[in-house]
Amino acid sequence: MLEPQPRKVWAIAHTGALNNLKYEDDLLPPPPSDNVRVKVHCIGLNFADIFAILGVYSATPKEKFIPGLEFSGVVEAVGENVDEKEWLGKRVYGVTRFGGFATFINTRIVYIKETPERWTDQQACAFLAQGMTAFYALKELGALKPKQTVLVHSAAGGVGLLALAILAKFQAKAIGTVGDSSKIDVLNAKYGDDPNFSFILRDPARDFEARAKNELRKMGEEGFDIVLDSVMGDWFWPNYRLTKSAGRLIVFGSASLTPAGNLHPIWNIFSWIKLAWKYFQRPKFDPMQMIQDNKGILGFNLIHVYHQEERLNSVFDELSSLELDPPLVGHEFPFEQVHEAIQLLQSGKSVGKVVLNIEHV
Repeated sequence: MLEPQPRKVWAIAHTGALNNLKYEDDLLPPPPSDNVRVKVHCIGLNFADIFAILGVYSATPKEKFIPGLEFSGVVEAVGENVDEKEWLGKRVYGVTRFGGFATFINTRIVYIKETPERWTDQQACAFLAQGMTAFYALKELGALKPKQTVLVHSAAGGVGLLALAILAKFQAKAIGTVGDSSKIDVLNAKYGDDPNFSFILRDPARDFEARAKNELRKMGEEGFDIVLDSVMGDWFWPNYRLTKSAGRLIVFGSASLTPAGNLHPIWNIFSWIKLAWKYFQRPKFDPMQMIQDNKGILGFNLIHVYHQEERLNSVFDELSSLELDPPLVGHEFPFEQVHEAIQLLQSGKSVGKVVLNIEHV
């Protein structure tokens, strides 16, 4: 008979401020009959974690909760209906609808995969959420075809890098944007010799459209078949105008709306005012104009597919068939330094995935 497992977690009872995220002792119940218990080694951070902690993410639980959407580790125990010989001791990585900021986690096997032998735990926890986001956006919604032209915002981020890897498999042409010139050096180190790939600074927004058109002309193209927009803000309408007729603008994030600090209702009223101003300035469009322009705007959040297990695994299987290289892990922090790790991600200065490492004693 399995016993409850003592563990450490980062939990939050009141959203709005990063300081409300507290390091706590917790007791994990034995895994249910169709679950396994994973001893977590690494946790991948996502922008959704920031939005959840600050209370501006609609999927956030209303009660006290543990953030975190993806993890990697080793199966330490199994429920009575799970094949012990198949799963016990296996290195795995997986996704969860919150609950990932923990040293141990119970999960159904439908939400975990065996970690490839050549991948580190850090690489494994950096793959699922962002890889499936990139693939779902490009293939499921964007209907990506070989040799099409695609604009990828935040190309040096976790989703952006995996999107570029997928586009390379399809021999697509891609223009990627970044917020800092040093990130162009990172991208050129991998794709600089590929004439189908080009990278530009996102700022200043006022002449972004002209600079993007210039890069398109160099490629012999007039617009984009697909635009991956994770920033919105001042770039939304240029993105729309740059999308070809019959093209698709895929919106899956709003980094420009990410609060720079906490959203405590009293002592950071200016953050609320700034966020409210951005919210009221958000893009508004006329569906009739979309018909006339013959373009599509599609928005998605992969977390809403979480309970559609067959579809989720179908996307994963297609993604796996591409045999991508392991993702780039740009920054690693001890589990105890979750505040510092989130602040780095929040700053927009990270490259690749930001990962938390757990040292079990």
